[in-house]
Formats: sequence, structure tokens, C-alpha cells
Amino acid sequence: MRLALPLLLLFPVISFSQLLKGRVIAESGHAAAGVKVQFQNKLNAITTNPDGSFKIMAAKLPDTLVFTALGFEPYKVVITEKNIKDPNFEVVLLNARRDLSEVVVTSGYGIARKPKASGDTKLYDVSGSGYILEDASITKSLRTDYIPGATAGIAGSRGLYIKPPTYSWIPTGVDGSMRFADSGMGLRTGTLAKSSILTAGEVNDFNKWKMWEDYTENEFKMWSDYWGIKPKNRFSVQLTDKNHHAIINEAVYLVNRSTKDTLWRAFTDNTGKAELWSDFFRDNRGEENFIVTDRFGNTINHPSEFANGVNLLAADKACGFSNDVDIAFVVDATGSMGDEIEFLKLELEDVIRNTMEKYSSLTLNAASVFYRDKGDEYLDKHVAFNDDLLKTINFIKLQSAAGGGDGPEAVDDALTTALDSLQWHKNTRTKLLFLILDAPPHDDAKERIRKLIAKAAAMGVRIVPIACSGTDKSTEFLLRSMALATNGTYAFLTNHSGVGLSHIEPTTDKYEVELLNGLLQRIIGQFLYAKDCAVEYAKQAEPVETRQPGNILSIKLYPNPTSGQFTIESNKEFKEIFIADFTGKILMRLAVGDNKGKWSADLRQYPNGTYLVKYITKENTWGSEKVILAR
Repeated sequence: MRLALPLLLLFPVISFSQLLKGRVIAESGHAAAGVKVQFQNKLNAITTNPDGSFKIMAAKLPDTLVFTALGFEPYKVVITEKNIKDPNFEVVLLNARRDLSEVVVTSGYGIARKPKASGDTKLYDVSGSGYILEDASITKSLRTDYIPGATAGIAGSRGLYIKPPTYSWIPTGVDGSMRFADSGMGLRTGTLAKSSILTAGEVNDFNKWKMWEDYTENEFKMWSDYWGIKPKNRFSVQLTDKNHHAIINEAVYLVNRSTKDTLWRAFTDNTGKAELWSDFFRDNRGEENFIVTDRFGNTINHPSEFANGVNLLAADKACGFSNDVDIAFVVDATGSMGDEIEFLKLELEDVIRNTMEKYSSLTLNAASVFYRDKGDEYLDKHVAFNDDLLKTINFIKLQSAAGGGDGPEAVDDALTTALDSLQWHKNTRTKLLFLILDAPPHDDAKERIRKLIAKAAAMGVRIVPIACSGTDKSTEFLLRSMALATNGTYAFLTNHSGVGLSHIEPTTDKYEVELLNGLLQRIIGQFLYAKDCAVEYAKQAEPVETRQPGNILSIKLYPNPTSGQFTIESNKEFKEIFIADFTGKILMRLAVGDNKGKWSADLRQYPNGTYLVKYITKENTWGSEKVILAR
């Protein structure tokens, strides 16, 4: 049984013994008695008292404390001086999950089940083109097809995807283990999965803006009218200093020139960009004049809507940014989430731990809100931001799914708690709110939800929704609109893991399937990356790799690196050419015209960095190539 990796913190070694007092709690919330507590590689060990409490001497710090007991997953925690001084030090142990060594993820293309005996259920990878379910007891086969992506993973396509069988997880046995059943056919071999099992996809509508505008006017029009949300009158702003370095976490405003009313406030992201909207919650009221301004008094007197390009604003401010990061997880804990919440608890712990270890130079603060609905055992509960990530992880482990039952849930109450009670830090590199749910807010909360979306944007909180099984098209539109309003992105669970009830296909052309664990860490990474303005760009590491199509044609970009102006050359005709930042967000559209084979572009007003030349061929195939802007 694999021990959980420690939450590693670097502290100086202390040579004298100190007493650690703490308490061990079971996943059920009850005290965990009789748990063996022992420092790693030490002979002495103690066991927890009936109330779960314990005392143990630490000869040096930091040191790794190991918790083991029958019926629980073993656990490791690195003990530091901070834990010694904590009067409420606690550890939550998960109920035993038998190792699912027979379940493996194969090359990002789905799952494969290793047979334990002849006739056992098996899932085989089929050369990246699907998978086949074979079951001797049911004697049937099912193939799921999809379009292979240009990068590792799976590309789904509306109308071409056949869903695999639905699996759900049910408790069985006194040891807390869980087994899965599918379509009422009885128990299958297996137990509750560890992390890195759930599969997910991402649709970032900033990366395919014209497609989103088309969807808003067609497929999503009914839901746009229903929610009173019109995410189309967009003003994109790039804020830099006088030396073309991106300015991060700075407020910018869209103001009505006549009334001086602020129509939208947002904060620049880790690339120095902000998204402003003139009519997000209203119909266009005709001709209005706007200005874009910042707190330094810099003004764009005639800002352009995004169709005419990004608005460039230079501020008289020194380049620099905070190393503080706030990440909150807001999770629907009603009964309908019961098929996935136990997996999500494991995934979130893994994501928090791995993010902290990977970005050890940053101060990572984590918080969480779990919510249900009015009339349930509770409406919402939370743990505020804390750089002691064990406290947030403990909180998440103690949660379970129950209540709800009427479809819509208390999403507005959860967001209110998340924005008002988690104690977001003012000076951060980024503020992320992952909203994990499968149901919309109640009808009577529409106006409140609209105000909360605008409030999140005004606070600089980027919402990243994660849609779970049962999400409908109305909810998908709302969640994607939340992501657009707050400069976030939209993610969703998929059927490829075989976990949970059915997941709807998103309204898009195609998407890549990833493990949820990796997708969350990738999104966090691309929202955290910031160019060090004190270091020459060419000497810095490449930004976090994002899932973009590769160069499918023989095209040339020169000069590359460039100081601003460069040429795109190809012997292939293009329908569209776009320039995007390293995350894939489109910045400008080049006029293709009759310039067969050669096009010019100019990045001189943008910050130094990595950009993408994205193109669509006459055959509707996407491709991209990197260009480096360095001055």
C-alpha cells in the first residue's frame, strides 16, 4: 500500500527535543483511537488515546511522522516548528482504500483493467483510436470512437463520440472499501480509486473567440436570455510598464465617458491582460462612449472592442509581482455529487500537495467551501486561506455528499461565502477559485449570481468551473460565462474514466481529454507563470506548456526571436491567422486577404514573451507555431 507523499517544507534543523501534541481524526469525523504514531526510521512509537490525542517527542525538526492503523490508509506528514507551536494540530486519516493495481491509465487514452483471473472484466487500449469493453459474463463489446488530437490525449467531437458504460461507486464491507457497479449489472472487481483516475477536458473560449460568439447567438441563445448574460461586448486590455514588461495584479476600469460610471472593473492577470465588458448583464443600449483607465490616471480615450484588437495601456509603474498565490476549492456536496466526491477529495489533496512542492518558492494559500442547499444539514461550511495546507486538506477529507435532491443548489450562497469569508489577500500573483458542481443555482438567485460574477471580477478572482456528471446545457452556459467574466477557463469531467454518471459533451468543435489531476495542475501552472523582468527573456525558462495544436504544415517564422515585426511564410492557403499568448488566448487576427504565402505581424507593443501563431487551413485544420518576442 503506497504511503501518501509528505507535505514537504524546508526549515532549518533544530537539534533539541520538542514535544508535539496533536489529534488524529477518522474520515467520518470521529476520533481515531489506537493509531500507531512514529517518526520515520525511529524505533519508538506511541498509539493514539480513545479521543484520538497523542504526544510524541521530536528529536529534530523537520522530521517525518508516520500514522498507521488497521482500517485506515497510512499517512505521512513532515513536522516542523510551526506544527510544534500549533495548539490544534490535527491529522485526518482516510478509510482504507484497497490498492487498485489492476486499474491503470494507458497513454492518456482511457483506462485498462488488468485481469485478476480468467473471465474478469478487461478494458484494452486500442492504438489511440478508442477502447473495447469485454466482459465474459455479459458477452458484449462496446467501442468508443473519437478524433485523435495533435498532442498527447484525446480529442472529442460532437456527434462522433459514443459514451462508455456508466459506473458508480457504492460502499461495501466494514473496512470502508468501495466497489463499483455499472448499469445495475452487479458488483465488479475493484475498490475506490486513488488519485489520477478522473478524466477531464477544457474549453477556453478566449482561445476560440469567434466560435464562442457564434454559439452565443445560436446554440446558447436561449440560455443567454434565461440567465440575462450577454458575454460579447468585450474590451481586452494589455497593461505594461514603459519598458514593455507586463504589469500584474493591477486594477483597470471601463468607464462611461458621459456619466463617469464604472461599468466593469478587473485586475490584470499574470500576463498583464484584463478583460472588461460593457454589456455583460444587459442588452446593448445603443451608442455609448467609453474610456479605459487605471489607478495611475493613464487613459485610453477611444478603446476598441476586441474585434478591432487589444487595447494597449502603458503605466508609470516599476515591473514586479507578488509571490503570494490564493487558491480556493468550492465544492457542491449535495447527494447528486456522491458518485464523484470521494474521488475529488483524493484529487484535490494530490493537486494541493504537488502544487506546493513544484512551486516551493511561492507562498501558496489554500481555502475551501463545501455547500449543500437550504433545508439540508448545513448550507455551507468553509476553511479560510492558510499557508498551513494540512488544515485545508484535513477540511476537504472530512466532507461527504448528502442532501439536495431538487436539482438547483445553493451556488449563490457558496460564492458569497467564498468571496466574503475566505479572506483573500490583496497583493497576490493570482487568485483562483475552482468551482466544482453538477447543478445550477435556483431561479430566484439569478440577479444575485450576476452580481457575484461581477464582484469576483472586481476582486481579481479568476473562476475556473469544473462541471461534473449531470450538468445540463443551461448550467454549462452559465459556467462558461463565469469563466469569461473573470478571465478564467471552463473545465469538465468526462466519461473516459468510467467513474460516475453520464457527463455531457461540451458545445465546441473538439477538446483534449486529460487526467483531471494533471489538468488542474496545468491550469494552475499557466496562471502562475510570470516573466522575471530583471532577467533577460531569452535566458528564462519557457512558460508552462499548454495544450495547443502543433505545427502541422511547413511554415516559416522569421526573424525568430523577433524584436517585434516578423514574417509568416507558407506554401499553404489559410482561412484564418491569429496571434495568441502562450496560453492560447487570441490577441489579434491577421487579414489573410490575397497575400498567398506571406503575411506580416507586429508584436512591438506587447510584453516580451512567448507567443503563438495559430492558423486554420482551408480544410478547417488548426495548427500553431511559437514565436519569441525579446528586446
